[in-house]
This record gives sequence, C-alpha cells and structure tokens, in this order.
Amino acid sequence: MRINDDFHETYAVVLDGYHSFCVWLDDKSAKWHASKNVAIDPDAIDEIISRISFPPQTS
Repeated sequence: MRINDDFHETYAVVLDGYHSFCVWLDDKSAKWHASKNVAIDPDAIDEIISRISFPPQTS
C-alpha cells in the first residue's frame, strides 16, 4: 500500500504471519530501505521491492 510521504516513495507492507513494516526509496541514493527492526529474510524484502519497482504490465 502506498503511503503519502512528502519526502520519499514509501509503501506499507503487510505479510501474513509478520508484523507490518515500511519500505522507502531514498531519492538521493536511489536505494530502497526497510524499517530498522524487520524480522524477515533479506531476500524476501528484495522480492517485495522488486515487485514494487516493476509492477506487472497489463495487456
């Protein structure tokens, strides 16, 4: 879910069985960041970010 943020492109992520957390894109470094205390595998965070970065195209 996209969050209204004046400073970054920010999304709230809610996964079944996990606490919700945020990911955001730092415009200056062009790097994605996740909430500091996310208890989830880093590869899963990378997968989430890849889906946000490249949404599926419709025909």
